Amino acid sequence: MEKLKKHQTIPFVDVSTEGNEADWARIGKSTIFDLTLNANTVTNDYIEDEMPTDEITYYKPTLSQELQTIKGDRAFDCLYDMLYNLPTGEDVKRDVLIVFAGNVGDESTPLFKAWKVKASVILTNLNTVDEKILFELSLGGTIEKGTATVSGGKPVFTAAA
Repeated sequence: MEKLKKHQTIPFVDVSTEGNEADWARIGKSTIFDLTLNANTVTNDYIEDEMPTDEITYYKPTLSQELQTIKGDRAFDCLYDMLYNLPTGEDVKRDVLIVFAGNVGDESTPLFKAWKVKASVILTNLNTVDEKILFELSLGGTIEKGTATVSGGKPVFTAAA
């Protein structure tokens, strides 16, 4: 048995400019990691059952986050630029990579389950007193499942077969 630690599940955001290869920046200077699955349930009240039955039709995960206002942190710089420019529509969408804790490889070659997905970056507020920018990553479309390695703080994602 292994206890998974908070620093082992790593969210990354692609800070590259449009049309360029992914440039993953770790969202690390945060004290919040709240991945909410937001299951959509449908209740069916079948006549053969005494009580209704809930069925899950899909999930729409969101990841609430905050970042310390540290100029030079690549994830913060990207989000601070978005805050300044107040983008809308397609301009709020960024690729996000979540590397989950729990090595599924071996000691010499660590490998981790991962999700890669397009997310809408919903900026909620800038709190200069607490020195934080708060935002939510609304994971939309299709979550591409796979694995990732992380070396030198840089992830490499491989889609599942």
